[in-house]
Amino acid sequence: MKKLLVLAAFAVFGLSTVNAQDVAAKMKSGGFKVGANVGFSLLNSNRYFFYVNEADDFGSFNFGVDFAYLFEVIPNLEVGGLVGYTQYVASGGYDYINDNGDQVRFDYKDAGFVPISSTARYYFADKKFFGGVDLGYAINVIGDDNVNGGFYLRPKFGFNLGNIALIASYQRIFGNTDYRTNGNTYYSLSGFASFNVGAEFSF
Repeated sequence: MKKLLVLAAFAVFGLSTVNAQDVAAKMKSGGFKVGANVGFSLLNSNRYFFYVNEADDFGSFNFGVDFAYLFEVIPNLEVGGLVGYTQYVASGGYDYINDNGDQVRFDYKDAGFVPISSTARYYFADKKFFGGVDLGYAINVIGDDNVNGGFYLRPKFGFNLGNIALIASYQRIFGNTDYRTNGNTYYSLSGFASFNVGAEFSF
């Protein structure tokens, strides 16, 4: 009985060692990826207040870069982390009535964010195509003081060409943004959204 227990212990230890080596090997097989993308802003869900005479939708286009490290955890599935920068280029604005009854024009300002997220992707058809998603938080670093960061979501679909991949994605940053002047809120924007296309380079 004791011999069986000893043999079982050695077997468990051996399997654990093999599994640990497999995980280490898969982690070593990971690599860095650098991507760049451009896109156009989608209509944002917003609300206008009664003292706003006219308001445009925020933004015209978006651009960004990202840096990621992914490693394979099971065949065809890679996970890792991502950090980047994305900027929404502003266009338009709104007209509002101030406390003195005067009509004032406010032009939107660009909004820039640093997303920090986990990332995952699954490969299909001999790793020619993949689908993936980035989930995390986007920190506001450029723009009006009233612009808030928020939950970051970016589902993506890609075509793998080897060291280069072509990627289409939908990017969404959740976070209510209230534009205020002298304590009054004149315009509210519920986050930022865009459809993007770009390329990614693997190292």
